[in-house]
Amino acid sequence: MSGLLFASSGLTHRIAAVIDHAIVHLGPRSRRMLLRRSARRLIGGETLECACDLAARLNGEGKRVTLGLLGEDVETERPARAIAAEERRALEEIEARGLDGALSVKLSALGLTVDEELCFELLCALVAAASEKGSSVLIDMESSSATDASLRLYRRLREQGHENVSIALQARSSRTLGDIEALAELAPRISICKGSYEVPPEDAAASEGQVRERFLRAVSRLADSAAVIGISTHDPDLIRESRRLLALAGRKRDDYEIQTLLGIAPGLENELLRAGESLRVYIPYGEDWYPYVSRRAQGMRKR
Repeated sequence: MSGLLFASSGLTHRIAAVIDHAIVHLGPRSRRMLLRRSARRLIGGETLECACDLAARLNGEGKRVTLGLLGEDVETERPARAIAAEERRALEEIEARGLDGALSVKLSALGLTVDEELCFELLCALVAAASEKGSSVLIDMESSSATDASLRLYRRLREQGHENVSIALQARSSRTLGDIEALAELAPRISICKGSYEVPPEDAAASEGQVRERFLRAVSRLADSAAVIGISTHDPDLIRESRRLLALAGRKRDDYEIQTLLGIAPGLENELLRAGESLRVYIPYGEDWYPYVSRRAQGMRKR
């Protein structure tokens, strides 16, 4: 995997969007072959070095980055510790290269379903290492079955005094507003996204319009309590309305950032930078790219 993006012309990205829509209708073998092509656009490479090369280039364009090692749902302690070691290496590389970057982690990759205490041990060590290096850690979005545990571990970290940790919540879930309220006392760092993981039918938004409504309601709640707010979407209307709500609440540009996924909307990213907005791009990397790219293709189908 080269880690190079496709050319950033509008035509190239329209072609890529057509490919992403077509992928979901193919058989497993053909689907994987075409997804590999999409992976060249959507991930930063199969190695940390490729991802960091790309991160340096994006930093040069004025974009902050978050690195995320692909992989989730480990079943034993050994691979969980191996992933944690690789993520520690990512933090060291961020520091060594002087990158404006953070680390994103999937708790299921750190052994959440194996042993919650093991997961907390590994997560806490990463957060402490990031703090020493002037970086931060995002607890990334996962399936709804992991939400309660993710919130518990986030709260434990904050109550132990770790401030350089944030958590992603998805707007399509009806519980998110309540979760924001429950964390308010911590002055949390929260990124709100529409969400690419399925939630239980009784918890899910009934329509795309309701997802958007929940997203903006979440932004309004975060304006009252969050220390830092991540607006994680490529929807220009949601970004515009979120900025308006935050301005009405008296929040400054230093209080929030727009967060995007690599390879989805580079044109929008450049527009936001020209408008003076703080922008962060998520760079996933690693050999276990198939689940991530597949979710992105499914997301394209739902648009």
